[in-house]
Amino acid sequence: MTFQGNQPAPQVPKKIGELPRQQGGALKNRIVANKFDGKKLDNSILRIIMPSSLLATILLEVDGVEKLERAVGNFVTGDKFWNRDREIETFVEYLDEGAHILMAAPRRIGKTSLMREVALRVQDKYYCLHVDLQKSESSADAVAELGKATHTHKKIWAKTTEIFRNILDWTTENIQAFNIDEIGITLRSGMTAGDWQAKGDQLFSTLAETDKPVIVFFDELPILINRLLKGKEYKITPEHKKVADAFMSWIRDNSIRHKGSVRIVITGSIGIEPALRQADLSASLNTFTPFVLPAWSQDTAIGCLKALANQYGVSFQEGALYRITERLGYLIPHHVQLFFDNIYVDSKLHSRKEVTVDRVDEIYETRMLSIQGHAELSHMEERLKMAFGLEVYPLALEILTEAAVTGYLDAEASLTICKEYVFEGLISKEVLRDILEILQHDGYLRQQGEEFVFVSNLLKDWWKRRFDFGYIPVSKRRS
Repeated sequence: MTFQGNQPAPQVPKKIGELPRQQGGALKNRIVANKFDGKKLDNSILRIIMPSSLLATILLEVDGVEKLERAVGNFVTGDKFWNRDREIETFVEYLDEGAHILMAAPRRIGKTSLMREVALRVQDKYYCLHVDLQKSESSADAVAELGKATHTHKKIWAKTTEIFRNILDWTTENIQAFNIDEIGITLRSGMTAGDWQAKGDQLFSTLAETDKPVIVFFDELPILINRLLKGKEYKITPEHKKVADAFMSWIRDNSIRHKGSVRIVITGSIGIEPALRQADLSASLNTFTPFVLPAWSQDTAIGCLKALANQYGVSFQEGALYRITERLGYLIPHHVQLFFDNIYVDSKLHSRKEVTVDRVDEIYETRMLSIQGHAELSHMEERLKMAFGLEVYPLALEILTEAAVTGYLDAEASLTICKEYVFEGLISKEVLRDILEILQHDGYLRQQGEEFVFVSNLLKDWWKRRFDFGYIPVSKRRS
């Protein structure tokens, strides 16, 4: 049996007739008429007012097929956001209960997309501020980014300009003439190492006094913490620790002071918890509720692939879709869509009518494992330097290479590798323990019995392709 891109997707368990009339029949009629309250229908609008699973059910019965456009950019929302309704429901429940959230997940699993989608769905009852700290290098930078994020809400921005009135001596018309990046730079120029905390406290107080609660999404905060803790030399020092402690204490104090009025969400592509543990600062996170965002299940990934196939007219031989999920192993949403992109381009270039299991394997080996076009995988390698520092990074790199080349990492191999490195003022076994903790936390490795193996088949195979040449596994060194 072949899955044809223009065939209906599998029957979903819930029917329009089983839904409440207001959700089901009435919305279905509006969809059929391609109108919603007198306006041309846009599915992205519908996703704001109903769960994506309900929208998918309605669209499936209206059109006969479920479709999905390819993701473009750093995050997706609306029509391109796929099947995270249960996670969003839990996430919003936490927010509604006043919780501050620490979201943990490996890189490219969809943390930013989930935050953006949540913001769309709760925008009627919350002000949502998106604060990207990836380029921030100091506490003052972070406060400037927080101030900049208020620019999207006119009332809050007006109060922000009062806080920074020493530098924002403009009329409203002049302010509008500046682009968002210029605003951030200007706010930063008005702060010093001595007054960033006072300005930040004023901003949080302003957010707490708005007419509805505020959610502050701090994206890539762990990157900033690593920079504060380790500096440009990638090494924790007493002075760096003092700076990081002051910033995290500021976050914690405001999370307590404004609980109920402001919700703070922290996430990032590297783990913040291991870094804070290294500096004995873990207590600064005790006001946050952990939220783990998992990879897709096989059913979810295959549903996404079928919807993409419906959209772009791609046909898969029986078993080919399952083969995609087998080759990836750990179903990170970005990797699933990247695999489809490569299949789609290949089908277009070679006018293939059907994607076979063998073709899936060939595309995996030639395209998915290519050194070119995989900035996100190369980025994972670069993040290791940030997480471990220049001194420990080579050991972490060799541990991962051993696990990739041999397929696993056992205690004997890890200790043998560790003996080849000497760290000033550090005990090798303790360094090894910290490395394995971080590699597990950040989604590189997982423990399987008494061994460690890669979480993602794609990352393992790519890492092996990248570092295999010239590497001698520990077992061969013994002989």
